[in-house]
Amino acid sequence: MESSVRSRVPDHKLPSGREEDPRERILLAAEHVFLEQGFELATVREITLRAGVNVSAINYYFGSKDELLAAVLDRVMQPYTEARVTALVAAEAAAQPDPPALAEIVEALVRPMVELSRDPDGARPLTRLIQQIRARPSEGTQRFFVSRVDPAVFQFITAFHRTLPHLGRADIFWRYNFAIGAVMQVLIDSDPATHRLKRLSGNLCDTGDDEQIIAQLVGFVSGGFLAPAAQRVPEPPFPLS
Repeated sequence: MESSVRSRVPDHKLPSGREEDPRERILLAAEHVFLEQGFELATVREITLRAGVNVSAINYYFGSKDELLAAVLDRVMQPYTEARVTALVAAEAAAQPDPPALAEIVEALVRPMVELSRDPDGARPLTRLIQQIRARPSEGTQRFFVSRVDPAVFQFITAFHRTLPHLGRADIFWRYNFAIGAVMQVLIDSDPATHRLKRLSGNLCDTGDDEQIIAQLVGFVSGGFLAPAAQRVPEPPFPLS
């Protein structure tokens, strides 16, 4: 399966007529500052300076820097989540009445993450930002993942179970988590800022070729899901609805 996901990290601009909306200006400025500098180094002062608003506007519209980050995540990660779910639904519809092949599910999971993570210069700043956020969770970002990301995760968990019914719930959750970890790691090591994977492999791994990255990830992740079941403890029935 090769989807039509071809865009990169969106260059968000304010819709016509919303340029004077202070909240929208703050979100756009914060998105750029977080992607450029990372959450820890980004300052409220820099964000408000770019947005052309008072420092107090952050608290007024968002309550805190953490809540602002959660709002920015909602803005920039929506294309990823929607593309993944759309690809999964398409794979399931094409395979009816059977479940989709394992590789189809895995590609629906990884292709949007690979293709949509590049900025116009080929770097992957959003990947680095997500790594920072996962290493430093806050109440705001936790709520964001629970409400905006986890529903899509459960759709994939259910799809994996339908295709691999011999695996227990714990095995599927573990392997899904390993899959996301593998994707994040290879995206970080394929960033032009480091070229780490390309350097380590003596240029054997072309980390500028998204199709090569996707093919390797699909093969690796699929192999992990096909490994013998490891969980041996009794489990409740898997919810399929």
